Amino acid sequence: MQHTHIILTTLVTSLAFAGGCAKARLAKMNNEEQDMIAGYQKSSYEKDMVTHKETAEYADQGQGVSPKVLKSIQDTVENVYERDFGRCLQKDMEAYENRWIAGTFSVEFTINTVGIVTEARITQSDIFERKPPKGKKDNQKREAVLFGPCVEDATKKWEFDPAPEVEYKYTYSGKVGESF
Repeated sequence: MQHTHIILTTLVTSLAFAGGCAKARLAKMNNEEQDMIAGYQKSSYEKDMVTHKETAEYADQGQGVSPKVLKSIQDTVENVYERDFGRCLQKDMEAYENRWIAGTFSVEFTINTVGIVTEARITQSDIFERKPPKGKKDNQKREAVLFGPCVEDATKKWEFDPAPEVEYKYTYSGKVGESF
């Protein structure tokens, strides 16, 4: 019995010290937190933070297009109108008598609230001969000069349904040619 009494006394004493240890650990964590806060207050941390007051200086970005309409625009370009790019590239291939013309491009166009494209322009084009035409050893790397105007004209004939809720500028970037 005396043995049990010693075990119980030891257990109660351990729990009392453990409770004290937990309190001491919590106090230490609170002190460390206060030290960290004091360190930030002495630094330029608050000046570097972007706050809601600073974002008010930005100009109004206007209304947006719903994700459903945006997805519809992307799908329509990729599944319906993308073949216009191949047709336009074909003009340069025929003019240069070379099938190895390829590259990347970006076209930006504006869709009005009725779904009709009102403006279109090529913003980037890197389309040129990748290999010399048959029978020639030198590759002149001629640029596809007919592609850009052709894409701009074709894009101005496009229509989208559903139409965007607001006039919307969309940029499509793609690749054309046999090497892609």
